[in-house]
Amino acid sequence: MNPHMRTVWLLAFIASLAVLFFGVWFQVSLAQNWTRPAMLPYGVNNPVLAMQMAKPPWPVEILAPGQNMAEMTRQQYIDFGYIPSYVALFTCIAILQWSSDRRWIAALAPVCVVLILVAAGYDLAENRAILGVTEQHNPAAWASIRPHSLVKWACAFLVVLLQSPFYLTVQGLSTFPRLLARILGLAATLAGLLGFLSSITGNEKGLGIATLPLLVSMLAMPPFLWLGSTGGIGVASTRER
Repeated sequence: MNPHMRTVWLLAFIASLAVLFFGVWFQVSLAQNWTRPAMLPYGVNNPVLAMQMAKPPWPVEILAPGQNMAEMTRQQYIDFGYIPSYVALFTCIAILQWSSDRRWIAALAPVCVVLILVAAGYDLAENRAILGVTEQHNPAAWASIRPHSLVKWACAFLVVLLQSPFYLTVQGLSTFPRLLARILGLAATLAGLLGFLSSITGNEKGLGIATLPLLVSMLAMPPFLWLGSTGGIGVASTRER
């Protein structure tokens, strides 16, 4: 492996740790500061996803208990750190994907880069819309949250789906890296397909379910990428350009 590709593997590993860090921060902050209302709308269990999927009549009741308004604001500011982390991660994976011997897999790499940048742009717009509700107390801001969120999720889950063949076709691995690669590939395929279809159909509960295999793939990502950065993955199905 040449130094350039080793650096990409290492940067991807660091980005995956950043994604996990912010993901844990989201949950810890919610656990400490969120007062659960009697019921979340749309059949979802995550209050932030419920906020993102808001539709008339607006679910203002989820922000009423305790410090929920302040916590929803805090979640958006945490997300401002999460966004560049996942952009960096999926961009690095796309660079690794570009090195695949299989042309159709390599051809998906620039598509993934464009899609993740679009997702990030809509994520930022979604955050601003939510802050319009929680900080500026602007009722009109509710209407722009869901459209931005659905585009963000559709693009992000499509990236996850289009990058899954990279994990499933890596060869020449020892047992543990091969297991990680297959777990990543299968979890990414399931999350990407279910999440993308749920996004384009506006199925809130489906989006919530899709985040579960997505979490599995995010947990498997750091050890897989670390092995790649140390040369522990003999990528017989990829070539260095």
